[in-house]
Amino acid sequence: MQTALKLSESIGNRLLTATILGQLGTTSHILGKEEPATEHLTKALALAREEQKPALVAGVLNDLGNTLVARRQFAEAIDVYAESRSLARETNQAALAVTAQINGAAAVLHDQQLTEAQRQLDQALSDVQSLEDSQAKTAGLLNIGLGYQDLHTAVTAARQVSQGERQLAGRKQDLGSGVVRGGASTATGSGLLRQSFDALTAAGEVAMRTGDARGQSYAWGYQGELLEKEHRNAEALESSRKATFAAQKVNAPESLYRWQWQTARLLKAGGKDEEALAAYQRAVTLLKPIRYEYSVGYQNRHHSFYDSVAPLFVEYENVLLRRASAAKTPEQSEQWLVQVKDAVETSHAAELQDYFQEDCVGAIRTQGRKTMIPPGTAVLYPISFPDRLELVVETAEGLKQVTVPVSGDKLTKEIRTFRRLIQDNRSQNYLPAAQALHGWLMAPLQQDLQAAGITTLVMVAQGPFRTISVGALHDGRQFVVDKLAVAVTPSLELTDLLPAPRRKGTLLTVGLTETVEGLSAPRYAEGEVQAIRTLYGGKLLMNKQFSAPSLEEEIKDQGVGIVHVASHTVVANDPRNSFVLAHDGRITMDRLSQLVGLQQYRQQPLDLLTLSACETSVEDDRAALGLTGVAVKTGARTALASLWVAEDETTSELISEFYRQLQDSALSKAVALQRAQQKILAQRGHSHPSFWAAFLLINNWM
Repeated sequence: MQTALKLSESIGNRLLTATILGQLGTTSHILGKEEPATEHLTKALALAREEQKPALVAGVLNDLGNTLVARRQFAEAIDVYAESRSLARETNQAALAVTAQINGAAAVLHDQQLTEAQRQLDQALSDVQSLEDSQAKTAGLLNIGLGYQDLHTAVTAARQVSQGERQLAGRKQDLGSGVVRGGASTATGSGLLRQSFDALTAAGEVAMRTGDARGQSYAWGYQGELLEKEHRNAEALESSRKATFAAQKVNAPESLYRWQWQTARLLKAGGKDEEALAAYQRAVTLLKPIRYEYSVGYQNRHHSFYDSVAPLFVEYENVLLRRASAAKTPEQSEQWLVQVKDAVETSHAAELQDYFQEDCVGAIRTQGRKTMIPPGTAVLYPISFPDRLELVVETAEGLKQVTVPVSGDKLTKEIRTFRRLIQDNRSQNYLPAAQALHGWLMAPLQQDLQAAGITTLVMVAQGPFRTISVGALHDGRQFVVDKLAVAVTPSLELTDLLPAPRRKGTLLTVGLTETVEGLSAPRYAEGEVQAIRTLYGGKLLMNKQFSAPSLEEEIKDQGVGIVHVASHTVVANDPRNSFVLAHDGRITMDRLSQLVGLQQYRQQPLDLLTLSACETSVEDDRAALGLTGVAVKTGARTALASLWVAEDETTSELISEFYRQLQDSALSKAVALQRAQQKILAQRGHSHPSFWAAFLLINNWM
């Protein structure tokens, strides 16, 4: 499409250029790339207006509104949809007018104007009846049905807020009037759900008359979902099975997995465990390989990964773990645990792919590496559920399961407390949390780890576990790091475990000792850099020499094995806001991965990427996911990065000791970090984890 754009621009066909730009914008929006989508659509809109093509303007405005909603610019989107609707009516585009009406209602609902949202949905329902039977009519009815469900959710939430506020104020008033925050809908909750069901039923009838199996699938599937919420399970199961059959006819895995999952839940609720397990397995199989569109519903209704995919894996893992714990023999238990491990690996790869919004992670996993756990190493999969914590441990001897009776909420609260306190070296208050977490996470495994001679622990972390350093957990006498070398990975199947020689003299060090963009340089960056170069030599790019172009040239020309970054680095919950600060500005994570991952210029991947002044938010699990995914994204075999920036000279001392230990090829990277941490820990006044626990060794630990 880019080629077509260049061609249309070169021949001066402005109308064609506007059309192509509009298509590029829509495609970018579907892929979740809202910034380029806005840019393309804005240019297309300007050209279409200049060429005085109101029909094209109407379509581009609708697409631009979709992008504005995705960027949460609701007020602007409402105006854009209104203009699109008006122009569509003027140019006799009835289907587009209905679409813009429905989209406008959704934007109004996002803006918490509940009464206006209902008025617009009611108007859309009236307008759509005038359309001839078509896929556009089916789509309109489906989205109206889903819109009523969204409105019902918003009305219910608003009434609960209103009720809570009145109770706090000491007033007991009847909420039956339907007056809620946002101006509110006067319809009852059941009334909105009835309108939703009727719209979905009508959508299914239109789809049947037009032979639209995909539309039928969504109509029946969404009906089943609504019936499930109303606990009408027998009817829900019948609708879900119809949806499944229709989706199979048109080979639509992006919807089929949803209906298989829905069927599994209903079968499980009905006590049909074997059939439920089979349905769960079919749903999960459909998600391999995971693709971005699996978090997109009908007509590109975007869903959070944590709503559309993650809960399926949680439910499936729960079923498998229950089977494993009920198994009569260790061999039977291990068979179930192998499936648990595969589900966790798949879900973590999917989560990373969702974070980076691209298929690179899936491509890496499909290489299908066989992972052999080395002797002396244990891989830990902590899986938290609302009612318990499951620990699945893999060693060279096989897999084992341990169940810990601690609720997910209690565990998360303790993790949050621990992470917050280990950054504060002025207080010893972290110890109760460190000991509680040790009691849940490490103590149940201690005897088995000792018996197996385990010296290295690799954690395949999920959720809040990614935000902490396991080495800082405490058993009442000593820290975990006193006994075990610790590493983390988002997924073992995304970790390159093949042996690779360490190439001394191939270090590239970059960093800042000057303030750039108002951000201060790490206080001890200069001493840190000098200490490392004393050990490894290599090329140095500091201050004005450190820029994206110079970094690219050095990696191309030298094929370096280690890149050490001593500059302000932020990993955020949105990768577009993650960056390394260079002298000429911010290098985004995407750009960094392009620079570091220049595979065509090297025979071997980068062995180590160090981000010594990296920080993530205390309670931001998604940012921590991004941090653990740094090695995967950049193509580095191993990453060493900090969860927070310790403003103390011990950071540079720890880093230089890590590199000194790394010169011993007999030592693993995990042990090199362990010894560096132990050295700081042994120093007087530096036993507090804030001095040594910030660093995580990510991916290949050997």
